[in-house]
Amino acid sequence: MVYRVIQWGTGTIGKHTLRAVIDHPQLELVGVKVYSQDKIGFDAGAIVGLPDTGIKAVVDMNDLPLANADCVLYIPMLPNYDEISQLLRAGVNVITTAGNLYPKSSGMEIVDKIQNACLAGNSVFHGSGINPAFMSEVLPLTLSGLSYRAKRITVQEVSDVRLYAAQAPEIMMNHLGFGKSPAEALRPDNPFIAWMSGYFRESMDMIVDHLGVKLEKVIDNHQVAIAKSRVVISQAHTIEPGTVACRRFEWQGIVNGTPAIILRTYWKTTMDIESAWPIGSEKEVEWTITVEGTPSYQCKVSTCASFDSDNPKFGQGGEVAAVIGTGMHAVNAIPYVCKAQPGIRTFLDLPIIGSFGGLQ
Repeated sequence: MVYRVIQWGTGTIGKHTLRAVIDHPQLELVGVKVYSQDKIGFDAGAIVGLPDTGIKAVVDMNDLPLANADCVLYIPMLPNYDEISQLLRAGVNVITTAGNLYPKSSGMEIVDKIQNACLAGNSVFHGSGINPAFMSEVLPLTLSGLSYRAKRITVQEVSDVRLYAAQAPEIMMNHLGFGKSPAEALRPDNPFIAWMSGYFRESMDMIVDHLGVKLEKVIDNHQVAIAKSRVVISQAHTIEPGTVACRRFEWQGIVNGTPAIILRTYWKTTMDIESAWPIGSEKEVEWTITVEGTPSYQCKVSTCASFDSDNPKFGQGGEVAAVIGTGMHAVNAIPYVCKAQPGIRTFLDLPIIGSFGGLQ
């Protein structure tokens, strides 16, 4: 079966999902939605450096062939629930990397809006990604199944974000405070940090609901470290000594009065920092999932372009690989979502998502 796909958004992640759809023999690209006026009319292939496809980029939703699509890969930075509802009511399944891996966390108003749209259009809504949306709930939940009454789940990510900071300086430098003073980076009214907290809260809600316990509250424990020497991000952006060069985000989910779920993310641009952090990973990107129980389990997941020692890209490109993985989890979900019953469908509702079309 061939699934007809509309790509919505061609930013950092959207370009990877668009390229994957164009290249996949079981996927047919039927439309592309962009945000930049400069991309209107461009062939989808040209946007990602591939041969022309005959599909031209549009900026207006009304110019998309919704009646001819099975699925929309909805890949903006933030979700617009009116747009999502309109797509679902038009009968098109929606897979997004813009949060919403567990919409219940956003409140019943959002859940009802999406669910009603799904039922009206006989369509499915699914939130996907890599962390959150795999490393911080699917993998630890799976691992916990090997332990008798697991007591604590900890997920730690360590990522080199220099490339991401160069590609998305508005997010990393402006919103997250890299290159700014510690006081400015840690200001409590930062709306982007609040959004991140809500995103990781979704992972915790999914875990506790699946394990049948109550999440009493979530405690934030964020820290920063400053550069000891200058860090060049791009020609236009640098991190000067004394400004923020690393961020540590941590959310503690309290169950029965104790931290039972700890989600921790280190984003680094250098390790020449003050104060020094014992991160314990020299890889570009690495996740450590620990389940404390009887017995206890720990697994490490790292990523790169290839682990084949004969490959010229052996051990390289970990940061890019993590971004690609975020999009590929959404692309690989397409057949499972298209076959699911109408409604909001999370990872708890769908079969295990595998490499669609792999091993061929």
